[in-house]
Amino acid sequence: MALLALQDVTLAFGGPPLLDAASLAVDRGDRVCLLGRNGAGKSTVLKLLDGTQPPDAGRVVRAAGVTVARLEQDVPAGVAGTVFDVVAEGLGETGRLLARYQHAGQRVAALGAGGAGHDAALRELDRLHHALDAAGAWQARTRVDTVLQHLGLNPDLAFAAASGGRKRQALLARALVREPDVLLLDEPTNHLD
Repeated sequence: MALLALQDVTLAFGGPPLLDAASLAVDRGDRVCLLGRNGAGKSTVLKLLDGTQPPDAGRVVRAAGVTVARLEQDVPAGVAGTVFDVVAEGLGETGRLLARYQHAGQRVAALGAGGAGHDAALRELDRLHHALDAAGAWQARTRVDTVLQHLGLNPDLAFAAASGGRKRQALLARALVREPDVLLLDEPTNHLD
């Protein structure tokens, strides 16, 4: 069975159909490339595959338990926080917990022993540590750290201050940290080599 499939999918946006009863299957190990002119609908097909765009007719089918991640063509507006925050966000609530722990650790270090607010910051760090234990999230922390290291990303860099290439790499890291079964890259550029 295919990991991901389009079955007789039709999609139109008020004009001629972008897809007319189209079918596609992606099996484990496949590498598929969509080629087409600008505006031909390549990004829309990827949105169909990742589930963010429903078809007008037909079905998008995923094998049970299959995870899909997509690196968007453009850097989305409004992405905030550090590179660590952006990458960890790929893990959902566990990632948000990891990011809060990361920031709490930085606060403790910045306040120094005996500084005003140090004890409260230390208690918050301890509370988050226990929450990570209860969630079994330490392996997720290792995944985030590994992806950051492999892509040579500075976890403490503000995402907004990063170059366009570094932003795309951070967004790729966010997709990779999920360890998806299917990774969709929408117009990856040379800086992702």
